[in-house]
Amino acid sequence: MQDNYLKTFEFEKDILGNGFRQMTIQMKPDREGDVFCTLICAENVPQYEWNVLYVHGFSDYFFQTEMAGQFRRNGYNFYALDLRKCGRSTRPWQTPNNLYDISDYYEDIDAAIAQIKRKTNGRLILLGHSAGGLALSLYLHDRPETAVDALILNSPFLDLNIKENLKKFVLPLISVSGKFFPNVRIKKGLSLNYGYSISKKRYGEWEYNEEWKPVAVSEVSMSWLRAIYRAQCKLRKGLAIKCPVLVMRSDKSFKNKHWSDKFTKADAVLNVEHIGKYASLLGQHVTETVIKDGLHDLFLSARDVRMQAYERMFEWILDLRF
Repeated sequence: MQDNYLKTFEFEKDILGNGFRQMTIQMKPDREGDVFCTLICAENVPQYEWNVLYVHGFSDYFFQTEMAGQFRRNGYNFYALDLRKCGRSTRPWQTPNNLYDISDYYEDIDAAIAQIKRKTNGRLILLGHSAGGLALSLYLHDRPETAVDALILNSPFLDLNIKENLKKFVLPLISVSGKFFPNVRIKKGLSLNYGYSISKKRYGEWEYNEEWKPVAVSEVSMSWLRAIYRAQCKLRKGLAIKCPVLVMRSDKSFKNKHWSDKFTKADAVLNVEHIGKYASLLGQHVTETVIKDGLHDLFLSARDVRMQAYERMFEWILDLRF
C-alpha cells in the first residue's frame, strides 16, 4: 500500500460532535481539480486491538453515530471514510459523487488505512454499504497485499436493479459512450421512496444532511454509470478476496412509484436476489446472512431489525476472532 495523498491535516472536531473527529486528506488532482477525502474517527479511549473502517454508499456520507457506538461498545476502534466528492469531502468545483473508475476510490481507502495504521497497528475490518461495498470488494481483489482481517458487506451493489434488456443491450453502449462523454447525465438514480423510508422528516427515524444525502437522486453521469458497470463486469469474472467475507442483505426487495408501508420492510434500491446470486463470486470464504424486513441500509432499518443485523454481524466476527 502506498501513501498517495499529498497533504494531511490533523484530526479536528467533526460536525457530529459527541467525541467524533475528522481529518481532511488531500489526494492527487483529477480532471475536475483538487480532490479530498475525509476520515472520521469515533472517540478512541480506550484503544482496542481491532479497528473497523466503514465506507458509505452512493450519494451518501457517514452520519450513523449509533453504528459507531455499537462497535465501540463491542470493543472496536471505529473509523469512517467520506469518499472523494461525497459528504464532507465535496468541494464547490466538483460534481457531487462523480466517478471515472472504481479504482479512483482506492487512493482514498489507501490513505484512510495508512492513517489508522499510524494510530494503531492492530487488526482491521472493512465494512462497506452498497456502492462502498462494491468498491471495497474490488479494492481487496486488486490490492491482495493489504492486511485486512475481514470484509463485511451491507447490501453490496453487485448488480444494477434495472430491466434485463437494458442491462444486456443499453448499458454496454452507455459504458463505451461514457468514455467520450463523461459529463452527460442519465435520468436514473435513487427513488424518493427509499429516502422517505429512512428520513425522520417523512416515515423514517434518521436525521442527516439532505444536501449530502438527497432524498432522491434523479440522474447520474455517464462516467459514474460506466465506472459501476465496468466494476460489476469485473466481479462477474470472479474475485479473489483472501480474507473472510460476510454478505448481509434483506430478505426481499420492493419497487413501486407510489409510497407504501412495504418500503419500510424491504430493500427499495437493489434486487436482493442479485446480491445472493453474485455473493459467491467474491472469494472462497463467503458467508451470507439474510435479515428479515431489512431496508437497503440494514443498519437504518426499524430498531428490532437492525439490532438483529448487529447481533448476526458481531457473532460472525467473534467466530473469526476466536
